[in-house]
Amino acid sequence: MIWETESQVIVMLTNPFEKGKKKCQKYWPDYNQQKKYQSFNITCVHEEVLGCYTRRSLIIAYNNNTRNITQFHYTTWPDHSVPLTTSGLHRFKKAVLEQQQVTKQNKPIVVHCSDGAGRTGTFIAFDSLTMEMQEKTCINVFETVINLRKHRMDMVQNVKQYMLLHKLAAEVYILKQTDTPLMDLDRKIRDLERKESGFTVEMKKLASLQFEDHPYDHSKINAGAIPSAMYYNASYVETYGCADSILIAAKGPTNRTAINFWGAVLSNKVHTIVSLRSMDEELKHPCFPTVKKPSIQFGEITLSLVESKGPSCDLKEQTMKIHYGTNESFEIGFYHFCGWMPDTVPDSGNEVIHLIKKAQDSQKQRNGNILVYCNDGVGRTGAFLCLLNLTERAKLEGKVDVLKEVKDMRDMRKGMVNTELLYRYVYYCMGEFAATFDVYSNFKG
Repeated sequence: MIWETESQVIVMLTNPFEKGKKKCQKYWPDYNQQKKYQSFNITCVHEEVLGCYTRRSLIIAYNNNTRNITQFHYTTWPDHSVPLTTSGLHRFKKAVLEQQQVTKQNKPIVVHCSDGAGRTGTFIAFDSLTMEMQEKTCINVFETVINLRKHRMDMVQNVKQYMLLHKLAAEVYILKQTDTPLMDLDRKIRDLERKESGFTVEMKKLASLQFEDHPYDHSKINAGAIPSAMYYNASYVETYGCADSILIAAKGPTNRTAINFWGAVLSNKVHTIVSLRSMDEELKHPCFPTVKKPSIQFGEITLSLVESKGPSCDLKEQTMKIHYGTNESFEIGFYHFCGWMPDTVPDSGNEVIHLIKKAQDSQKQRNGNILVYCNDGVGRTGAFLCLLNLTERAKLEGKVDVLKEVKDMRDMRKGMVNTELLYRYVYYCMGEFAATFDVYSNFKG
């Protein structure tokens, strides 16, 4: 089919296996490998993971002729459901269309998922609606889906996918294009400062996209390790580029909620904890072992101090061991940045960027998940997690989109980055990061 239609771009919206079930045959070889599929020889000459999707360059050889194909494989779209966040999908579609323009041929783009209807129909409808928005003053999602179904049954299969189309269209209309090359970020920050309330305008755009007032079930953490502690105020947050790792945003533990907090740590295999509470805030709620009290107990959970360092430059590091009953125990790295006072931001972004690296190194060393908390679990926590994802994308792609990263965070947990001061701080931290990162040597073009 690809050869017959002369298509040069493939959009894949499923994984070969999902939840243990085979969804699609792997029709390409691994990177730098060649494989024969009957009369066709396929070689994978390039493979690059870009957050939520993978881009592959394939060469197809048939009857002494060769063609170049680019496959865009979106890896984080659940079957019969929708992605938890949407900015990656916007970037994915943009990359697909840019590659189609590069080919300079008006050949069809092949789009597929597992059944060729749900995710496939949603993606095609999204593309169609985006093109309509460039030409018309109003769009009709219902009519777009009906027209698709005239050509193929069950395109856009369920209510979630139908609602997603409305959300995507609203984001295109309200947020516009906000992706910024890392080397241009300083100029963008100056523009936002020069314009009257430039940061305020972006915050208002974010607020206009908040459709739900209640906590989200789709990102609620599993807190069921201990029967008496079945709930904790925390949410899963999507990471950039690593589907296997989990970030958790949480409200800081108190004396009353400590058992629930540690139950959540156990249930979610948290091996790295980052506290963004000030020293005074942390001392009000002694939920961790200390040098003076190296062992502390909450119900059946015991915490033992293994090692303590600092504080150095407002950063205190501890290694502790968590024990539950007689069966379960593992090591936890605890990083307490005590220089971030409530309702303020640090003078510099360097210490926070340094803390991000510490947390990531701990995660690699201990093979567990990262939990980040502050007093409310949305302000300082949201800013920190935004910076973690933004720096990862900047290192790989050389691009920054603060507005859409905060939007994605709010899709996972209501109210993340809840003040303009914190929003500005995320921009300024990324500006400092860009100044120290060798943009030109990494992204020459």
